Amino acid sequence: MDSGVAALWGAGIGVAGTLATTWLGGWSALRGQHGHWRREGRREAYSAFIASVMAFRAAADSLLSVMDDRHTRDEAAQALEQVQACFPAVVAACPVVVIEGPEDVAPRARSVAKAVAAALSHLEFYATSARRFGRPVKYEADRARQRLDAVDKDLNKFAEKASASLNSTKV
Repeated sequence: MDSGVAALWGAGIGVAGTLATTWLGGWSALRGQHGHWRREGRREAYSAFIASVMAFRAAADSLLSVMDDRHTRDEAAQALEQVQACFPAVVAACPVVVIEGPEDVAPRARSVAKAVAAALSHLEFYATSARRFGRPVKYEADRARQRLDAVDKDLNKFAEKASASLNSTKV
């Protein structure tokens, strides 16, 4: 083989190697950026969901604190309205978590949303029955607290799954 042809072959192989390396590097960077973008989307969805549940929980605690003889029925009604006002944010944040995924986090978010709905139902019944009878009803207060404890447990399980998802190397 002529030395000129060998030089052309060498240059061609060098150019092909450079192009392949450049393409592979760009593809790898793009994949890494996509993974980062997905993780950020999940982090935002998880944070918004947890914040909405925590706001609901804080409002529920405020309601429970005014359900005694020292507070008026109007104060209890206002506290119940605050709890009810927090619920739509939970309902709105849950589907975003479900969409962002991954699949093992979505059921936990649904479970938290169901627990919040059940707690709201019990809190409404508790506040309404207290107004009807003119005093808080201990049985209903205990049931409402049990439902709020269920919200806390489900939220902790969700947070564990969400954290594991964010720390995972999978996208």
